[in-house]
Amino acid sequence: MKSCMPDYPTGVIEGFYGKPWTDTERFMLFDWLQTCGLNTYIYAPKDDLKHRAAWRELYSASESKTISSLIRASNKRGISFSYAIAPGLDMRFSADSDLDALRNKLAQVIKMGCRSFALLFDDIPARLAPNDRKRFGSQASAQAATANSLCEWLGRQAAGSTLFFCPTVYCGAMARPNVSHSEYLRELGDKLHPAIKVFWTGPDIISGEIPVDSIREFRSVLRRRPVIWDNLYANDYDMRRLHTGPYAGRPPSLKAETNGILLNPNCQFHANFVPVHSFASWLRAPARTSLQPARNRAIRTWLAQFQIRQPHKISFKALRLFCDFLYLPTSPGPGATQYLHDLQMLLRTPPSHWAGRYERFQRTSRLILTLFDSLLHIQNRDLLHALYAHAWELKERVLLVQAWANWRKANPDTTEKFAPAEFSPALLRGSTCAELDRVIAEILAGSQ
Repeated sequence: MKSCMPDYPTGVIEGFYGKPWTDTERFMLFDWLQTCGLNTYIYAPKDDLKHRAAWRELYSASESKTISSLIRASNKRGISFSYAIAPGLDMRFSADSDLDALRNKLAQVIKMGCRSFALLFDDIPARLAPNDRKRFGSQASAQAATANSLCEWLGRQAAGSTLFFCPTVYCGAMARPNVSHSEYLRELGDKLHPAIKVFWTGPDIISGEIPVDSIREFRSVLRRRPVIWDNLYANDYDMRRLHTGPYAGRPPSLKAETNGILLNPNCQFHANFVPVHSFASWLRAPARTSLQPARNRAIRTWLAQFQIRQPHKISFKALRLFCDFLYLPTSPGPGATQYLHDLQMLLRTPPSHWAGRYERFQRTSRLILTLFDSLLHIQNRDLLHALYAHAWELKERVLLVQAWANWRKANPDTTEKFAPAEFSPALLRGSTCAELDRVIAEILAGSQ
């Protein structure tokens, strides 16, 4: 089986922590990518045991059959399939047996029809075992030697093969003291084979913006254009969040400065329809001044998947508002921003000054609550379950603030405290993690 890596890879990395997608979901993703004109899928689910924690173990016959079917399905749609392996947690770089284990694993995947691979050293301890340090001197040198050996071996085993590489320092915030003077990055730039494609997430792990100057700084050190591993929509670091906003914070010239862009998106597969389609629109017209029209088109197309039992219905307006509440890591969307502004105004002024804001606040609240009720009746239960926890959380909070606004309006002069019988403050974000979050907020604010 033959597969060619595109000159400029665009698409999706399944590279998050958490439950991997199902094969049915991956087949659906390949259809999305084909429809959108994207060309690459990288298989790298952190919680596939044999991808990371037990990387030395070969796949069973049934597992091999499954991966082979994914490779065939992606190639049939013109999507390049890349298999990623992450041995960095316990690899012994100076042990020939571990290099043999790495080759044996990739040889098995080559037999399945794969011709593109990724070697990942992200999220591992920044240290070497004594024997490895004695032989290689540094982590960068050990990783480069392994990657180069693997690249040369792949060239002999699979003509036209491609190798991606994820460094341990994979964003600007990790570089010490900075990107330009990072010994690790400079050594990689000096030693890594020029044919190897290097991943980079931008200035941060989750980069709200990726300035062109930051990419040029990377290029000067690594001596190659990076392939952006874009975590804009990732939510494995905070599963209480979901991101369905436009592909934003990336300048039009980013494509010319890079060697590919791949999304590592939401863990919940069905929540990625709008991100994937918005990203594809940006690629087709990155100079577009407004990102909202492309996002609105994606939401309208997504709406067709919300087939619902009568007499219930979900409107474009309601779905767009819901997506505004589940927007981007750095900000809510326009509808959610307006709702929060209205709520703040109600909190800070007496009801006699609410003039119009209360009515708009109530209309938006009703729209959210109606959407939640309608979601329960959609036919696609997998889609429902991808959104359910987030819709439920939003519904509960809207009910609470709506009850407060009604109470405040009905009792403008009261000195009593708002205390609804059905709500206990201890139950809202009452977990130990929530308490830790409050302490962390104080730490970051400089409190002792």
